[in-house]
Amino acid sequence: MRKLLFIMALLSAARVSADPEAFIINNLAETLSKINLETGVVQNHIATLGDTPNQVGFHDGYLYVVNSISANLLKISPIDYQTVADIPFVIGSNPYSFAFDGNYAFVSGWVSGFVYRVNLATNEVDNQIQIGGFPEGLIVLGGKLYAAQTAFNPNDFSYGQGQIARIDPINMILEDEIDVGKNPQSFVRVSNSIFHVICTGNYTDVAGSVYIYDTAAGAVVDSLLIGGQPVNGAVAPGSIVFLAAGGWIDHGFLLAYNAQTRQIINGIDNPVIVGLGAMDVAVDSVGFIYTCNFGDDTVSKISLQGPPYMPFAVGDGPQSIVILDTRINGVNDDVPAPLQISLIGSYPNPFNTQTTIKYSLMGTPRANIEIIDILGRRINSIAVNAGSNRVIWDGTNYRGEVCAAGIYHAVLVTRADGEAIGNNRSNVIRMVYVK
Repeated sequence: MRKLLFIMALLSAARVSADPEAFIINNLAETLSKINLETGVVQNHIATLGDTPNQVGFHDGYLYVVNSISANLLKISPIDYQTVADIPFVIGSNPYSFAFDGNYAFVSGWVSGFVYRVNLATNEVDNQIQIGGFPEGLIVLGGKLYAAQTAFNPNDFSYGQGQIARIDPINMILEDEIDVGKNPQSFVRVSNSIFHVICTGNYTDVAGSVYIYDTAAGAVVDSLLIGGQPVNGAVAPGSIVFLAAGGWIDHGFLLAYNAQTRQIINGIDNPVIVGLGAMDVAVDSVGFIYTCNFGDDTVSKISLQGPPYMPFAVGDGPQSIVILDTRINGVNDDVPAPLQISLIGSYPNPFNTQTTIKYSLMGTPRANIEIIDILGRRINSIAVNAGSNRVIWDGTNYRGEVCAAGIYHAVLVTRADGEAIGNNRSNVIRMVYVK
């Protein structure tokens, strides 16, 4: 047994030098596809999954796929695509999504209203809690487990007050339920203490929104009306969050916003066009963005520096994607070298009348240092030049009015070509204004 475990460890370690890969679940075909992101070679139907696969993920050397109708979680080797473990749930519970924390996986049951805890050492459910609300997406952050409660009503197909449930993952006890937008479906982690709740809306008169939750504060601190019908998100370089947002006529939609400034970059009026029915999005280590397009059975590849690539043809109904990538940023020949930018600091900090912000900016002639208040509102903007330099902020807003005492953030935002919004990069420092 020890010899077998040692061999498996060696095989897993061998993946470090392998080409980057994307694994996609085909919901309608009920199979797994793989794309070699270095060569572009697609292998379809490399593994047969369960009935109605809904999400694929990667944790501690294994792929995981949750199947809603067959009600099981598959643990799959990414080397030979064989199922290592088949973890069952109650038939009819409709397991929907999962999140990992150390030696545990947490799985939401959409119909049952339960959140299940799976011990990945024994491959068994060892605890559970019923929270109701037709839960979907899950995230573990700051020592707590959070579940998106959609408040779906199966009688009239409406949605009630969306909430996120905060759960003690050790004792599996419900601690709180926090109101968010309509139909929260997934989470995007943007820092060690902040996650964004992606709310799809009700598909009719309530559009999509994003709610920002601070685990340190234990509260929602802001929200953003992004529009459309966003489903899942991923963070790209420059703290840009991309949202797969469906689009079922002619083409699919990809929305984008800056997680630091909370400015919408690509809203429903100017979305990034991708394949039909964008359901999921992922970003590789060099900044390429990939969307699963359920409606035309493709995966789109998008570059922040240029036009989209030819789509990859995968199986029937691609719904979820995970990328295994150990490359270092910038090694791909067709990706321009990243901009070298940084906010080095500000002094004095805390400050009373003014503070000097020091920065380094190479590779672009146009940039601004934007001053953001605690609510995420841009209250001032200072133009800066390339090179290593410094600017002074005197604690005033655009109109020259003295701002209130409190916490502010300086955000360095660059536009490498002066026009393309997709080239945004940012760096952030925290400043304390006292009086």
